[in-house]
Parts: sequence; C-alpha cells; structure tokens
Amino acid sequence: MCLFIVANLANFVPSQSIGIKALEEIVGVDRHGDEIHEKRSKTEDELRAAGNLWSDHILENVKAYIMSFVYIFVTVVSGYPLVSGIAYACGLREDSEPGDQLFYLLRFLDSCIYFWLPQLNAFILRIIQGRNLRHRMVGRTVVIGDCPWVAQAAEAFLSKIFAVSYSIAGLNVLSGNPSDHLVHRHTHRVVRGTLLVCGRPDGRLPALTSLEASTCLSVNQASSIQSLNGTCCESITIGHNRSKLTLSHKAIYLKSHRPMFLSEKILDNIDHQEDLVRQRKEKLKEEKERQQKRISLSKTASYIMETVRFRGGDGSSSFLELSLSRSRQAKTTRSSASLLGAYVNLERDARKKRSQSKDVDQAARVSNVISSMIKDRQGVENTRRVYNEIDIDGDGVVSLQEFVNAYQKIDNNISKDHLTRLFYEADTDDNGTLSFDEFMKVSQLPNLLAELSTKNRDSRGLVQLQASKEKYFGEEIRNHSQPGVNSMAMSQSQHFAMELYESRIASLQRFVSMTVMFHQIGARVQQFFARISFGLLAYRMDRTHSIMRIATTASPVSGADVRERMEELRLMLKIERSVQLIQRSWRKWRTNTK
Repeated sequence: MCLFIVANLANFVPSQSIGIKALEEIVGVDRHGDEIHEKRSKTEDELRAAGNLWSDHILENVKAYIMSFVYIFVTVVSGYPLVSGIAYACGLREDSEPGDQLFYLLRFLDSCIYFWLPQLNAFILRIIQGRNLRHRMVGRTVVIGDCPWVAQAAEAFLSKIFAVSYSIAGLNVLSGNPSDHLVHRHTHRVVRGTLLVCGRPDGRLPALTSLEASTCLSVNQASSIQSLNGTCCESITIGHNRSKLTLSHKAIYLKSHRPMFLSEKILDNIDHQEDLVRQRKEKLKEEKERQQKRISLSKTASYIMETVRFRGGDGSSSFLELSLSRSRQAKTTRSSASLLGAYVNLERDARKKRSQSKDVDQAARVSNVISSMIKDRQGVENTRRVYNEIDIDGDGVVSLQEFVNAYQKIDNNISKDHLTRLFYEADTDDNGTLSFDEFMKVSQLPNLLAELSTKNRDSRGLVQLQASKEKYFGEEIRNHSQPGVNSMAMSQSQHFAMELYESRIASLQRFVSMTVMFHQIGARVQQFFARISFGLLAYRMDRTHSIMRIATTASPVSGADVRERMEELRLMLKIERSVQLIQRSWRKWRTNTK
C-alpha cells in the first residue's frame, strides 16, 4: 500500500520533490520499487523495529500458551514435574523417611507452577526479550492519535490487518484527535501495557506550534497515568521535530527534506548566535585557565602558535564560526513549549516595536494617505483618458474588437483568446460591451500584461505555478520588503502555506509511517502462525471474514428515489447546456454584426 502511494504521487510530483524523497525513506523503496541505500532507510528501520516490539507484545499470550502446552505434556507424560523431578534427580525418594513428608510440599509447589504457568512463561519471555515486566498480561489495546483523517485511516488499516487473526493474538484498536477529544475519550481507559502511537505536527512552524503543544500535552497526560510502581502505557511519537517527550517510550523522527520557512530562519539565526556566544565564552574560559597555569617556554610558544592559527593573523574570532552550508545553523533542539514561548516573544517584540514607532510615524502615515488618495484620483483620470482613446467610434462603450486591438498594439504576443476571455469576464451585464466601471475593474488587475503573456499555461489557459528556488521560503519577501517592516510580521503571511504543508504533506508522511509500522506488526503475527503450524494455521492478513462481494455500500435511499433524482439532474444539465449554447451563439452573432 505504501509503495502504491509513493508511485501514484510520483505521477503528479517531480521525482526530486521533497515529499517523494521523504516517503521513499519511510517506505524503504524508491518510486520505481527499487530498494534505496541503507543510509537513507534508517527511518524505515526504526519504524519496523517499533513494529517488531509491539508484535512481541501481541504474540506474548500465544508463545506463553505454547510453552505451557509443552511443559504440561512433557511433565505429565514423563511423570516428573519440575520441582519433584529436581528432587528426584538429587536422590530424594518417597520411600525414605523424610521423603514421604517432603514430597507433599514438592507436589504443592508443582501445583502452583501448573496454576500460574501462563504468567510465569510470560515473565520468562519478557526477560528474554527485554520488555517491560509490569505490563498487564491481557489482550493489547492500540490507541492512535493524530489529525482526524490520519487517525481514522490508520485505525481502519490496523484493524483490517487483524480482521482474520486468531483471538489469542488479536488486539483492540482505538483512535482520537490528541488536540481535541483523545484525552476525554481514551485516557481514563489507559492501563499498564496500553500501546499509544501519536503523530506530532511540525511545531517548528509558528502556525502549528500550539497544535503540537496540545498534542504533546495529551501524550504526556496519557503517559503519566501510572500504576504498580510507576508503570504506565507505552507511547511512541512520530513527527518532524527532533525533541523527545520525557514520558514517552520512543520518538521516531521523520526527515522533512524541505527548506525552512521565514520564521524558522529567524529563530534558527537567533539560536545560531546563542551557540556562537556560548562557544565564545567556553573558549575564553579555557584560555583563561590555561594562562593561569605555569607552563614551560616551549609550551608557551606552541600555545601562541595555536592561538594565532585559531584566531587568524588579524586577531578575529573566526574559529567560532560554524559551517553555513547546513540547512540549519544552530544545533539547538527546541521542545514544543520552548518553540511556543520563542515565537510568542518574537511576536511580542514585533508588536512592541510597532507601538513605539506609532507616534513617530503618525505624521508620515497621514502624508502617505493623502498621497495615495491623490494617486488614486490621478489613476482614475488616467484610466478615463485611456478609455476614451480605446473607444474609437466615440459611442461611450468599448467593444470586443476595440479592446483586443488596443492591447495588441501594446504587445503583439498577447493571445486574442486570452483577451477575449478577459473581456467576457469583465462584461458583468452580458451586453457585449464594457462600460467605464467594468473597464476600471480590468485596469486595476495587478500585472495585467504580465499575467496575459505568461508562457506556462496549460490547455485550459490556467497558469501553472513553478517550484520555488529560494534558499528558504520567504527569502524574496524579506529581500524586497520595505524598510522597517518586521520579519515576523511578514512570516504571518506564510501561515496558510504552513497549514497546507501540514494537511497535504506532513500528515501524509505520518500516515505512511504508521502503515509501515502496523504492516510490520501484522506481517510478523501472520508469519508466526504459519511457521509454528507448518502452514496449517496460516492466514492472509489482506482478507476478511466477510463473504459478500458487492460493488458499493448500502444506501439509505430507495432505488426509485435515486432514479427519479438522476432523471431530474439529467434534464437540468441538458437545459443548462442549451442555455449556454444559446448565449455563446448570440454573443458570436452580435460580435460579427458589429
């Protein structure tokens, strides 16, 4: 399934796309189905390792059952239970004087072993496999937390994998939104051994910082429910922010393969400067300690040469500079709470600067408003003059032919089809001519000629957006901004793009990560039963117990109502097409007659 997603996305997105690269590392294969290099498949290895651990949790009862079966058959058939057999091997006999009394105690111990044998075997398995000894010895429950579509799709995927598994190796699957109802619906049901996997939004983006903070709070609250000397649920987080929650069992980090946004760049520069200051203080402290020590003349000379080599001949502190070739200069990893506080402080400082300059710029703003009003008035007069020049016949309106001829005189490369389409879009009253008010709307379109002469259009005339070549998203905005405009204020214009990234790219990566992990769990459980039974108990996790083969789901509406409604829709479509055909024909006739 994951390979299917990657292959289909590759048909619409270039092969070098950041989303395809990230998905290839999660799945472990490229868009062509070939395995990627092992250095790039670390994410897949971590996901499958987590799947192996959870599959051991699920198979625990089965393995304990098999161990109990073997123990009972061996001891009963041989006639030597464990404790009694050890005593007999040590030379103790029932016919001896202390043996007849002692064997009652030994049989009591053997009975206790038979009674608690499944629990003892589970403990032995946990010790061998290095798993938590205090988890409950019952069927496991998996709770999936993420945005609604990821949580529900992952729940359906995991429950489908275990639809035909045996009851002794089954599991219960729940899902919820950690930023909404996960805490209220599921945390009161968290017990020792509950398995929680939660996707974390990329809180490094200010539009998602509060969302990640609420998600982390939900995971911490679920992981803090303890019993039996501090034992709690086993939680795993999946996300792009390399900051592990203290109460979670494991954190799996996904590579973004994307440039930073403007706000990330600002915060990264701040962290980078703090790193430089911290390194500077450490270096100065080391130098001061070395100067306080008594050293020989040779060591002094070598120390001087080392200082010159580090600092350079001009005494500058070039040794403190870090490599700028990396996507992130700073080595600081911030938690969701730290990110939220940092962005709040940056926005507060930006508002403070704006308020301080409010009184100073009051006169300048009044002057700017007056200038803009004068320019608007002049613009209307200029537009009126252009409108009169285009209106060659002087009838007070602009026809299609006059409109096309006027703009093609400016630029011959402009297509007549584009101008015609623009003319009819501006002709709101559908009278075949443009009044001055309609022409004003057309003239106020930004970069009209540039938009019309754009080359990257598809067959429908729609402009196709090109991929950004900026080093970080927002570089052009920052470079061409007016003096005095705060960078954090400019980054707020990117919040919608951040939300699109979360809903279209980041959430998809988390969903594919969960499917890789869940597929590993189901595959190991499926292979276990096939292996221990030599194929007799084998099953396929891609099938269900349902024997019905229907092409659609049940409909709450009767077939007669559906047929009548479809007939009405068909007639309405025919009428609309007829009206459109009449309108186009009338417009062509009116244009030709003029």
